[in-house]
Amino acid sequence: MKKDKIILYIIESFLIIFSLCFVFFSEKFTKIIMAVILLIFMIISNKFIKSYKSKGRYNKKLTNLMLMIAIVYLASIYVLGIYVGFYNATVKFSKWTIVNYIIPYILIIVATENIRKTILLKDNKKSNIIILIVCVILDIALTTNIYSVKTLLDYFMLIGFVIFSSIANNLLYNYIIIKHRNCRAIIFYRIITTVYVYFIPIIPNIHILFESILRMIIPYIIYLILQINYSKKEKEFSTKKKTTDILITSIFAILAIGLLMLVSCKFKYGSLVIGSGSMTGTINKGDVIIYETLDEKVEIGDIIVFLNEDVRVIHRVIDKKDSGTGIRYYTKGDANPNEDEGYREESDIIGKVRLRLPYLGQLTVLISEIFN
Repeated sequence: MKKDKIILYIIESFLIIFSLCFVFFSEKFTKIIMAVILLIFMIISNKFIKSYKSKGRYNKKLTNLMLMIAIVYLASIYVLGIYVGFYNATVKFSKWTIVNYIIPYILIIVATENIRKTILLKDNKKSNIIILIVCVILDIALTTNIYSVKTLLDYFMLIGFVIFSSIANNLLYNYIIIKHRNCRAIIFYRIITTVYVYFIPIIPNIHILFESILRMIIPYIIYLILQINYSKKEKEFSTKKKTTDILITSIFAILAIGLLMLVSCKFKYGSLVIGSGSMTGTINKGDVIIYETLDEKVEIGDIIVFLNEDVRVIHRVIDKKDSGTGIRYYTKGDANPNEDEGYREESDIIGKVRLRLPYLGQLTVLISEIFN
């Protein structure tokens, strides 16, 4: 084995070890310490890994394209925020934020992408998967605390919001380095789509699963855009192939957006997984129901979704009475021997059940039971 290969594998091994330390000892590693360690790795990599390929090139067109995509992405989620609402940023812009968050994040991004470039341009076949693993672990360390994974929501945030979206994005970044050797485009894109939360005082209140799937879709869309615009043999990239890619992407996007709208429960229709057996026989545990938000009168016999102490419940209306100040609805689970305690008002009712999808929520129920 050549000396430079040995150095490469040693650096990669230490990168994996330190990135795992960032995750499991996150309370001891601040963002500043992470930035310093990664900058040291960047310097070592640039000094000891000598690539026979070009060290990278500055493709202004690609950089501008990635900048434009980043701006369009931010504009889109803030336009969506007009509909779903906003919440105040948890970390306000200040000198303390600049020192402890903004500067460290920028340095971490710059160091990570320079390390990615140096290693992949030396050996992109074997190092591709190693860099992918390291970068995903770093994303976990930067956005989550491994010790906070105690509830089902925490689990989905870690798996959906961090790991899957990180894999999708880092596959794209590896592709850009290997194919175009341009790390500046990635650095600018990552800084804009990551650090904006510390500059803007309000953040769109987008459902976590909605944003997770969106973050997985966007890298694929960017990949298609790059394929169409930077094909080495553009003449061979036929109109038919372009049309097919656009059609597949459009269908995939429509299906994904439809799923996002259902899961987010922020639009006319929503979906819920049934986690109890109170409606067994009509709607079973592990089924998924599709409901329509309330826009008509509720009648006796309707199966409704209502809030009971911040918990969504799916039961049947068995009676209703006019109290003089409003209609009171009395509910019961079809499999329960007794009706529910108290009554529901119109303000408690979210919608009516329109469709049952058997068994689709079994995995979710299983995971929920494991964590609870």
